[in-house]
Amino acid sequence: MPVDSSKVIQSIRRKAGLENDVPQNMSEYQDPLIQIEIDGEAKHEPLIESAGETYGRPISVCFAGVGTCGVNILMSLKAQNSKNDMVDFVGINSDGGSIKELEKNGFKNNIALSGGDSYYLGAGGDLDAARDLGEKYYDLFKKRFKNVDLALIVTGMGGGTGTGVAPLVAKAAREIQEKKRNTLTIGVATMPAGIESDRREIAVHGIEELRKYVDALIVIDQMNLLDVLDQENASMEEADDLIDSRFEIVLQSIMDTITNYTKRNIDFADICSTLKDSGDSIITTVEAPSGNVEDIKRELARAINDKLLINHSNKIASRLMIYQFYEQGYSERSHYEVVSEIQRLFNWTKGDDGYYRCVLENPPEDTVKFLKIGNGSGEEYQGKTKVIVIAGGFVNKSFAGKTIKMELPAHKPKPEPVVRQTEKFVPQPPQEVSSLEELLNGFSL
Repeated sequence: MPVDSSKVIQSIRRKAGLENDVPQNMSEYQDPLIQIEIDGEAKHEPLIESAGETYGRPISVCFAGVGTCGVNILMSLKAQNSKNDMVDFVGINSDGGSIKELEKNGFKNNIALSGGDSYYLGAGGDLDAARDLGEKYYDLFKKRFKNVDLALIVTGMGGGTGTGVAPLVAKAAREIQEKKRNTLTIGVATMPAGIESDRREIAVHGIEELRKYVDALIVIDQMNLLDVLDQENASMEEADDLIDSRFEIVLQSIMDTITNYTKRNIDFADICSTLKDSGDSIITTVEAPSGNVEDIKRELARAINDKLLINHSNKIASRLMIYQFYEQGYSERSHYEVVSEIQRLFNWTKGDDGYYRCVLENPPEDTVKFLKIGNGSGEEYQGKTKVIVIAGGFVNKSFAGKTIKMELPAHKPKPEPVVRQTEKFVPQPPQEVSSLEELLNGFSL
C-alpha cells in the first residue's frame, strides 16, 4: 500500500527530539529500516506507519470484483471510499465495456479477460468459456494477490464470468497465502432473485466451487428480496442499494476492527482465528441508541436473522467475535446483556449460572471453538452504541457425521440440496445477515 515514508521519518525524529533537524529533501530517507531478529539472525525490515497504532506494517487488503455484478459492487464501494489507501480495489471481467467504465472511474489495476475470438465481449453466460478464461489468467491472479493479507472476492452467481472465474480468483489468492499466518480469503456472492430462478442451479454449482477456495463464505440470496424491502412499492434503486449494503457491511466491519485500537482490543489476528477455514459466515455491524439496551438487542436480532443471508436457526456458531463500542460511562450490565443476546441468537447454551457457552454434541472432527470479546469507548459514540459481530464455524445442532448438507433459504420452488463430502469440516451455505451504517467513512493510514 502507498505510504509516505517522509512522515514516518519525521515522526521518528520528532520523538527523538530532532524535529528541528529535518532535511528539506526527504528522498534519501525512503523506505526506512528497522533491525529485527528472526531465528537468531538479524534482518532489516521496512518501518511503516500502520492503522490502529499497530506495530510493523498496515494490513494489506484487496477487494476484487469479479464479473459484471462484482464490478458494479466494486464501483459502489469505491465511490464511498475514494480516500482510503488501505484497500486496493481490483476489477476482473471479460466485458470490455465494464473495464472501460472502471478505468473512467479511476480504477487502475483491473484485469481484462479475453480469450479466443471473444475480444473482451464477455462470456455470454457460457460457464465453460468463463472457466477457460480463469485458467488462462490464473498466474496473473496469483501475481495480483502477492503480499495481500486479506482478499475479498465479490461476485454474482448464476451467469458466466462471475460463476466460472471467481472460484479461480479465490484459489489463486488462497494459494499465495498458503503457509502464511494471519491471512484470509473471503468470498461474498449473490444468488439470483426469484424472477431468475432458472439460473439458480448453475448458481448453486458456482457457490460450491467458490466454497472450496475461501476461508469464509457469505452468500446474499436475493430470493427473499421482496420480503426484506421495507415497502411494497420500493424502487429498483432501493433494491440495488439493499444488496450493496450487504457487501458494504463485510468490508466495513473488518476495517472498523483493524483500524480501531481500544483498551480491550480486537485485531486482524482475531478475525483470522474466527474466520480461517470457517465456511459459511455472518459479518454484520449494528448501531442503536445507547439509552435502552432493548433497542440494540432488537437491532441485533434483525441483523443476525436477516432473510438475505444464511439461515442458522438450526445451527450453532462455534466461533464468535463480538466488538462493542459505546460512550463513556456505558453500563457494564448492558454490555453483558448485548453479548449474551448475541450468544443466544447463535444457539449457545445458557448454564445454571446464567452465562452462555458453546455446547456441541458429536461435533465434526477438527471443529474449532473460538470466542473473542472486545470493547471500547469514544466521543464519537455519544448517545449510541455500535456492535460488530463475526460468526463462523456453524455446526448442525444434531450433527451425526462428516457429510454436511447445503440448504438454501426457504423459498418456493426449492432446488435439490447439494451434498458435498469433505475431509475437513466446512460448514454450509446461504442466507441471513445484516443491517448497515454508512460504509468506510474515513479510515486511512
